[in-house]
Amino acid sequence: MVETQQGISTFLSFGAKSVKPEILEELLIGRRDDVDFLTKCVSEIANDNMNHQIIVVGQRGMGKTHLLRVLYQRSQVFWQEKKLVIAYFSEEEYGISGYLDFLIRVLNAFIRWYEIDNESLNKQMDLLRETHSSRQIDVAENIITEYIGNRPLLILAENFDTILEALGKDGQGKLRSFLYRHSRTSIIATSQALSPDLGREDRPFYNFFINIYLKKLTYEDSLALLRALAELEKQENVIEHLKGKGIAQVRAVHEMVKGNHRLLVTFYEFLKADTLASLSKIFMKTLNDLKPYYETFIRYLPPLQQKILHYVALSKMPQNGTEIAKNCFIEQKTLSKQLSELSRRNLIDAITDPDDKRNKLYDIAEPLLRISIEIGEHKEGISALFIDFLALYYSFDELDAQRSRFQNMYEFENDPHLKEDLRHEVLARDKAIDLKKHFETNRKWSKAYLEMKEAFKIGQYKSMVELSKKVPESEKDDLYYSQLGFAFAELKKYDDSLEVLVKAYEINPLDYIICKNLGVILQKTNDFSKAVDIHMKAIEMGAIFIKVEDWIPKAEIYNYILKDITFVLQYDQNLSISRVKYLENIIEKDYEMPEELAIAYRYLQIFRRYVLEKEERALLELPKEQRTFFVKEILEKRKTVKQTPSLSQKIFT
Repeated sequence: MVETQQGISTFLSFGAKSVKPEILEELLIGRRDDVDFLTKCVSEIANDNMNHQIIVVGQRGMGKTHLLRVLYQRSQVFWQEKKLVIAYFSEEEYGISGYLDFLIRVLNAFIRWYEIDNESLNKQMDLLRETHSSRQIDVAENIITEYIGNRPLLILAENFDTILEALGKDGQGKLRSFLYRHSRTSIIATSQALSPDLGREDRPFYNFFINIYLKKLTYEDSLALLRALAELEKQENVIEHLKGKGIAQVRAVHEMVKGNHRLLVTFYEFLKADTLASLSKIFMKTLNDLKPYYETFIRYLPPLQQKILHYVALSKMPQNGTEIAKNCFIEQKTLSKQLSELSRRNLIDAITDPDDKRNKLYDIAEPLLRISIEIGEHKEGISALFIDFLALYYSFDELDAQRSRFQNMYEFENDPHLKEDLRHEVLARDKAIDLKKHFETNRKWSKAYLEMKEAFKIGQYKSMVELSKKVPESEKDDLYYSQLGFAFAELKKYDDSLEVLVKAYEINPLDYIICKNLGVILQKTNDFSKAVDIHMKAIEMGAIFIKVEDWIPKAEIYNYILKDITFVLQYDQNLSISRVKYLENIIEKDYEMPEELAIAYRYLQIFRRYVLEKEERALLELPKEQRTFFVKEILEKRKTVKQTPSLSQKIFT
């Protein structure tokens, strides 16, 4: 068999058919059960004289080519044992205009994959070309049946809905007849949507195929796939990134691409970006490269469907039928038919309205389809979409930190071209922050979510916990888990509080409030070593929080930071001179030495000099009352602390 096998870079450019089998197996995230089932079917075809006619249905980029390629590789053992012949079609079989073309594609597949038989098959093809057109179908069928002999034939084909449409009713009838006469022929195919012919009683393939519907990747699958890519490429920085703040970014990207394999792999490149500045360039190049690919199939849709797609895409949020009909100037009866067709084609998702279970909301099924439409509509083009991406990808704190960084670089840059690039980066973060605030203000929340928030505001924590059970999964963000964790803590259910706060932290590990509350709960569950890490994180994030948030008085935040620093001095058994200096530097630079943190700063200096640098006179520089506190609450406590196993160790592990 002839094939050129490439590495992971080919997979990243969507060439799954040319990637080494072992890499494809490693990256079979979220599809392994499907491939295992299909492999079992192939085994039954080869060994048990059974037939299977299967269509795997999934949107563009859902891993259909990957799935079929792995199935083909696994099936090679049956070909080698002469138990099976496989006709593995090209991903796009262009130019099929009838049944004869289909048979020729089968023969071309034999020639493409079975090098040992190329010479004899090519001679047969030459004879076919010289045959009168009235007899070519019979001759082509004979070549196929003679080649396979008494072995079963398995046809693996992609975009089978397009093939059936090209065959037409007459061609479908001839293919159905061939399958009846040659009963050991099976078809396992993929399709973006089921062909309407398969649901019509007057069509040859009515109820002929078993349908398998590919599910979108879950968030956990998305994270696992990106980690697998990083490990295969040995990208150590990305592997570490996906253990920390990258977890939250994956969740944001997962929501943006809606579990689409192809787009998720595309966004993997962003995780490899060396600098934030290169992020925008990668984003814009990616969308420019992919836009034409997705535009091709929009162009051939009926005008009414194009109009509906444009409206829903630019709405950004799911829309009900009434709004779509009104804004697209389409009658309700006509709209229902068009929405049904768009749903069948997997271009629009029909979602149950959380506020009224009787109604449906409609949203774009393919994220890049929305982006392709938006690029053409936005007067700012791709740059506006990059701002959308930033608002989804980063938290408020991260965006503000990036803005400060680029602003600082801008002020010290002398090269006019680089200075202009940095100015755009600053403006992009400003716009992203504004857009993120707009998202939060205008988002439509479920009734349960809004009632839960109201119960939280007035301190009705028991009611809040009950209401939280009714909140849809799609609304369970970091704020949901953060507030629920606080409610459990107020009810003294510390293990429950810890469990949900860990979820909040996984979504947004750079949120000051989450870090602070998680640190407190870890203390209460006696997991001091983990609590130290979260208190350290709270110290780091507090400075940004003070600058961008004003709903908690600064004095209160400074008091929390003082307690965080005190806790670290009490319980961190790994404190080193460099680690303490790092904390001193945070107070000096990030917090800009506020008076409220003067005592905390003094304690750090004395700890470093007295405990770590063995400068005994340093302790005497503290006033008596501070010296007494330092000895009793820091030095003596450090001697008595013992780590106690707790629930958190299981959760974090």
